[in-house]
Amino acid sequence: MNAVDTNVLIYVNDPRDPMKQRIASSLVATLSDAVLLWQVACEYLAASRKLEPLGYD
Repeated sequence: MNAVDTNVLIYVNDPRDPMKQRIASSLVATLSDAVLLWQVACEYLAASRKLEPLGYD
């Protein structure tokens, strides 16, 4: 079982750095047995809200 880090999820959805986005996307795509921890989900929501003014979609 693998857990995904908050930063990886942010990079998957952040178009401002295409190289990091590609790496994060390929990492997530290769996970076969992954879980999303509750803490990571909460951190992702908090971080993505802070990035909205910078164009994070």
